[in-house]
Amino acid sequence: MLKSGAKVIAVCSAGINSDYNDSLWGAFHSLANLFDFKILFFNSFSDLYSYEKHDIGESNIFQLMNYEILDGVIILSETIKYKKVCYDIIEKANAYNIPVVSMDATLDGCYSVNFEYAHAMEEIIEHLIKVHHYTKINFIAGIKGNPYSEERLETYRRVLERHNIPVEEERIGYGDFWSQPTKKVIDQFIASDLPFPEAIVCANDGMAIAAFKYLQQSGYEVPKDVALTGMDGIREAMEHAPMITTSHHDYYNAVITAFKVLESLFKGERPPKQSWVSSKVLLGGTCGCQEREHKSYNTLARELYEQIDDYNHFNEIQVALAADLTDNDSFWGVFDNLTKYADNFCSDRFWLCIVDDFLSEKEVLADIIEESSFKRIGYSTRMDIMLSRENGEWQGITDFDTSVLLPKLEEVLEEENNVMFLPLHVLEQTIGYVALVFDPDIMRMNYAYQFFMNISNALETTKTHQRQQAIINNLEIKYIHDPMTGLFNRRGFYQRLEPVYNICAKESCKVLVMSVDLNGLKQINDTYGHADGDIAITTIGKALSYVASDKHTCARFGGDEFVVAGPVENDEEGEEFYKEVLAYLDRFNEKSNRPYQVSASIGYVTGTPDNGITLDEFIKAADEKMYQEKVRYHSRQGR
Repeated sequence: MLKSGAKVIAVCSAGINSDYNDSLWGAFHSLANLFDFKILFFNSFSDLYSYEKHDIGESNIFQLMNYEILDGVIILSETIKYKKVCYDIIEKANAYNIPVVSMDATLDGCYSVNFEYAHAMEEIIEHLIKVHHYTKINFIAGIKGNPYSEERLETYRRVLERHNIPVEEERIGYGDFWSQPTKKVIDQFIASDLPFPEAIVCANDGMAIAAFKYLQQSGYEVPKDVALTGMDGIREAMEHAPMITTSHHDYYNAVITAFKVLESLFKGERPPKQSWVSSKVLLGGTCGCQEREHKSYNTLARELYEQIDDYNHFNEIQVALAADLTDNDSFWGVFDNLTKYADNFCSDRFWLCIVDDFLSEKEVLADIIEESSFKRIGYSTRMDIMLSRENGEWQGITDFDTSVLLPKLEEVLEEENNVMFLPLHVLEQTIGYVALVFDPDIMRMNYAYQFFMNISNALETTKTHQRQQAIINNLEIKYIHDPMTGLFNRRGFYQRLEPVYNICAKESCKVLVMSVDLNGLKQINDTYGHADGDIAITTIGKALSYVASDKHTCARFGGDEFVVAGPVENDEEGEEFYKEVLAYLDRFNEKSNRPYQVSASIGYVTGTPDNGITLDEFIKAADEKMYQEKVRYHSRQGR
């Protein structure tokens, strides 16, 4: 509960660009203050029908909910097609003793507010029979087995039987709630041996509009040759010419009813488990009734052209956005360019929140190869706000505990009546979420979906480039470095030193080249094992690295052979380097307590290269001095 005493209600929904969603969101927004409720909208853009990788990423927005700060939950259950998501929300809310209201579906474990669809469908069919005296009535159902479709089909059967009209199965088809299957059903009706129907009843408006089109294409006039009705009262049906006879569902009253159920529960009362909201039949020209006044063709055409022009402009912006967001070497460039597109957030107050560590540039090759190390399903315990604007002012970057949803959320809710949370992801991998203050006069959810997916894709592309660069850097390191000692290998030695050597030759600078050979490696391997041989090799490498400065290049050429080279000021630097390496080895041998000594034969030369002396000739000269030292070493060993 907030300090003001207002209750915090989560509203969970799915889908975009729907009259259904828009009507309900608008009602929640306008009625929240009346009930002293603050709304936290959690919405996935997808309806979660397929629940494959993309839908999994979308549904993570519901994992964000913190039930400890909620007083109630309302689920727009019809919008969330994967019902396990609904039941997960109900189960978690019940664990916190938080009341849940399901709208437009009866689910176990919660209260429900449902529309009287069957009654509206019954009124439409009764109207066709009683007013127009139709007896040959066909029915286009939705998806077979879908509860809404089956309920409306059962109502059709019941009303016909009530009037002693035979139910002929050939007059029933399944249009799956969309246009293409509806066309096949219309073709079946036309090809049927039964008399052509006087009326076709559709289980939703979308199929009615599609049926009107296909009947016209087949040479049938509506309603002269056949009457047609729909269901649900969507905008396209209301503005259709002629208007589709349909039913309008009272979304505003449905939200009032849901709020009253919660209000009653907050008072300790026991409201009914199920509440019903009536729907109103709207008679249009397609059933044969007098056409009610509708917008003129010119008005509809102008509105359509305005929508097309607006959408074309939006697409142009998205193309520019995609170019700006992908033309960056870092995440900071992405966020900086996003500030130019602030209006696309469809809100005056918004927060772009990214999972913790997503922006990290410190990844090693092993982490990148191990897919599970960088895949994230769900949200991190902390989030980073990378971009936010409040009332026209850009805010600073900050991090926060994910459980609070937003820093100072309570202060925001004291000023606003809602915050909406929308997912950022690529497939099932979570990137973050956008929080914004929802304003139905500004929000265009279909535009927001495309915009936020562009942001997600840009961030993931930048992350991919970052990983690719890390792989290249790691491979380059492995390509020119000796894996055992970390020194350069032969290839890396020449790659790094040849440019330096050429500069020295050009500027007449002195160069030191030292050849180092580990003594007795074979004997150590044969006597004590290769693990000890490796210790001896790495000790030489450590000695050279310890003594060398940034100007020196140390390399292991292979086996027991090492080379050091670099510019020097004078000949004495070579002798100093030689002595310091031996001193390092002496200190190691004193402390190692190993049954063998690690030593090396070292030869070196210093000189000023000219165009006639190559680097390899310097190395050869150092090798010759090293071999002389090796001979003396063997002499001291008595062989």
